[in-house]
Amino acid sequence: MTAFNPSKALRSSNAAQLSQMLGLDPAAPDLWTTRDLPGMLRHQFAALLEFDLASMKLPGRAAGNRKDALEGAAAAGVKSFEDLLFRQEPPLELLKLSKEFFKWRTQVCTKGSPEWKVAYLFYLLSILVAGERAHTLSTLSSADLVKGTGWALKQGWVDEKTKELILSARKRLLA
Repeated sequence: MTAFNPSKALRSSNAAQLSQMLGLDPAAPDLWTTRDLPGMLRHQFAALLEFDLASMKLPGRAAGNRKDALEGAAAAGVKSFEDLLFRQEPPLELLKLSKEFFKWRTQVCTKGSPEWKVAYLFYLLSILVAGERAHTLSTLSSADLVKGTGWALKQGWVDEKTKELILSARKRLLA
């Protein structure tokens, strides 16, 4: 029998599994408040792509493609969401994975909660950054994306660097 490796279990667990391991009540109200949003944003930008994106369940070949994309990106110095979203030529495959990860997060978080807001912002950013590179990752219309950028620009917790990226995408969408 193989010995239990807690470090490996921690790294390979998703948020729901970690909550269960820690004995957190999934029915408990959100512990995050709007005051936490700036810190949550900084944390998500610094988060390792491999940790979050590897937590998604994907079928066989797609999981292999994800592994290859993450390894290639890490070798090129793309390790965090900030590296990905502010890179001159971000890997399209990772933008797709990022979009899917944050789309899933918006579906499992309470709508309007701080966690949902951060997930929605990163979902939107993944789509907008791909669009800046002439790639379409979503079936959302330009009008829907303009509406999303309007929402994002009104959020006081979104930093200036991110707002500049959103403004650039918004101008392209409105052109």
